[in-house]
Amino acid sequence: MSTRVLIRTPNHLGDCIMALPMINETREAYPGAEITVLTPEPLAELFTRNPGIDRVLTIPPQHVHGVIAIFKVKEIISPGEFEVGYILPPSFGAASSFKLGGVKERIGYIADGRRLLLSKPLPLPEPLNSEHRSKLYFDLLRRGSGSSINYIKPKMFLDEIDTTAGQELLKGFGVAESDKYAVIAFRAVGESRRWGTENYTALAKQLVERHHLKVVLAGSEADRKIGDQMVSDAGGSAGSVINLAGKTSLRELAAVCSGAALFVGNDSGPAHLAAAVGVPLIVLSGADDPKETSPMSNNKRLICRDQLDCISCVKNKCPLKGDAFMRCMKEITLEMVMAEVGTLLQKP
Repeated sequence: MSTRVLIRTPNHLGDCIMALPMINETREAYPGAEITVLTPEPLAELFTRNPGIDRVLTIPPQHVHGVIAIFKVKEIISPGEFEVGYILPPSFGAASSFKLGGVKERIGYIADGRRLLLSKPLPLPEPLNSEHRSKLYFDLLRRGSGSSINYIKPKMFLDEIDTTAGQELLKGFGVAESDKYAVIAFRAVGESRRWGTENYTALAKQLVERHHLKVVLAGSEADRKIGDQMVSDAGGSAGSVINLAGKTSLRELAAVCSGAALFVGNDSGPAHLAAAVGVPLIVLSGADDPKETSPMSNNKRLICRDQLDCISCVKNKCPLKGDAFMRCMKEITLEMVMAEVGTLLQKP
């Protein structure tokens, strides 16, 4: 009988993408195993049609956090009678649900007072936050299984269904298969990571006018109104700027990104998604720490004002005042970004 392995994914898009190397190689570490992924419901489609995954279990959005969530997740996983469980979130609750759900071997990093809930508690590397999070997740598999497997950068598996859906979606907004286009993710969740819609609108106009690209704006439903305003503000370029914020599923967005000439955005979920489908990308970095969370790509240009004392503070809101407020983003100019655009577009 095959070993039943359960992997509890992180709770956010970017982190789930960073976990893909670990998830994609679990069968290599456990040959012949049945691999099940447990993930928040809105992220489930990231893992569908993945050859390394046999089954996806979903957690309702209202039960991702909190005490009640522990017992709800226990109900979801108990029938699976899992023999091995990898717990990627560092929370006490995630480990508790695996313990209560009868997962026999529970593997995770020591954090949040949960050592006794794990059958194989592993210490985090020292110094803390010194290793990229994607490799941290992968090393949990390598150390937990005792396998000498090799790390491979995040990869999301798209098929013909996905690419066709992406093409049809773009056609509906006037982007033909022969059109070259760029994707801009214009808004990060953390305020301190935002370059600003005025800057991104100016960038969209430059991409249209100087490089004859169409521009696809990407984001969530909450970003839709801002995206509509950006299209309006693009003026004469507006016919070549398309707002898809809130109008795509995750797989559709991945498919749209996969056909793009380039992607531009902050360190965010869409940037990780673009990297996972092999798009050349430009990442604007400020409060985030590139050593820990920047999208993993061999074709990335990172713009970071690393001479600033406050750079990579990892705060969601800038605590500084006056001229120092948000300098990490304010000092990234349109000219800097356009120079990197030129570099990427010149590559074969």
